[in-house]
Amino acid sequence: MKPAGMACAALTLSTCALAGGVDRTSQSLSPLFEKGAHLSVEAYASRPQIQGTDAWGQSTGQVAPRFAQWGFAYKQDVDARNSVLVMLTRPYGLDIDYDRQSSRLFGGTQARISTYELMAALRHRWTERWAVHGGLRVQRSEGHVALNGLAFGPLNGYRVDFAPSTRPGYLLGLSYERPEIGLRIAGTYYSAIKHHVTTRETLRAGTTTTDSNSPQSFTLDLQTGLTPCTLVFGQIRWSQWSQFQLSPQAFAAATQGRGLTDLEDATTYTLGLAQKLGQQWSGFVALGYDPQSGKTPLSPLRPSSGRVGYTLGLSYQHERVKITPWISYQRLGATDVSSTRTPMAHFGQSSATAVGVKLGYSFE
Repeated sequence: MKPAGMACAALTLSTCALAGGVDRTSQSLSPLFEKGAHLSVEAYASRPQIQGTDAWGQSTGQVAPRFAQWGFAYKQDVDARNSVLVMLTRPYGLDIDYDRQSSRLFGGTQARISTYELMAALRHRWTERWAVHGGLRVQRSEGHVALNGLAFGPLNGYRVDFAPSTRPGYLLGLSYERPEIGLRIAGTYYSAIKHHVTTRETLRAGTTTTDSNSPQSFTLDLQTGLTPCTLVFGQIRWSQWSQFQLSPQAFAAATQGRGLTDLEDATTYTLGLAQKLGQQWSGFVALGYDPQSGKTPLSPLRPSSGRVGYTLGLSYQHERVKITPWISYQRLGATDVSSTRTPMAHFGQSSATAVGVKLGYSFE
């Protein structure tokens, strides 16, 4: 049994929109396992629908704007045993915006955090089945947070701007393959990346410095053939989001050491099935799961808890070109939010819809 190549093994963005809170790509290394020289470009647009009611009975309005993601990867064989990969992605992001004309408790609260990551990795096969991979990552992060509304008391009107910060990290991994049955197991560790960010706060003149860590994480990717035309695939990803602490100096001094974030370690799960539909067509379905937080209430910058995602896609291949469009529906869990320990707004079950496409080209 030798399953034909299908689109599911190359999914990077599509099964992970909104996973793990601000994780938007799952940092998949699937392009590293493509045959020969291969270029891929992927993009998606997401439309969240997150709206709640505050403690005064006022609507919060739509608090999560639409956003777009993209990434590209190029893989090249050096020789029979070694290959290299260069990848550019936007692995993490946060977009929150409370309408000023809605809730008086939270109206005007806003957060924008974006991250870009350039990665270069090398894979070495020491046998036909076992291989190691590793590489360097350079990550650039920037953003701002504004707290507005009566719920923040004396901090109403506080704003902090985070200047761009570029810092290095690394990844290390091990893989096992049996191509004759379509089996691949690949584990990858991603180091934490420590940022030292120049910040400007409304509570203090001049600039301050804020330390922030992008989380260390471990990803386990699996796939195996069930029949020559059917492939099952999955991923388990753990991220230490408790490392991600944003505590600007003036804000921490005014709040007895509190931070702007309250994220916890997260484990996300993906399980999918791909089916060959003809010589040029294949299709896939995938289910993603993100457990709900055990904390309550959560930060106003985190108006949902947990996720169940459903992804459906097709892949069409003509000679060296492969096109993979997909659509995903994410069901987001309910939660209470507050700037203190007392719930001040409730967000019921929410949702997000994402539509994307991946283009791949093989040079050999």
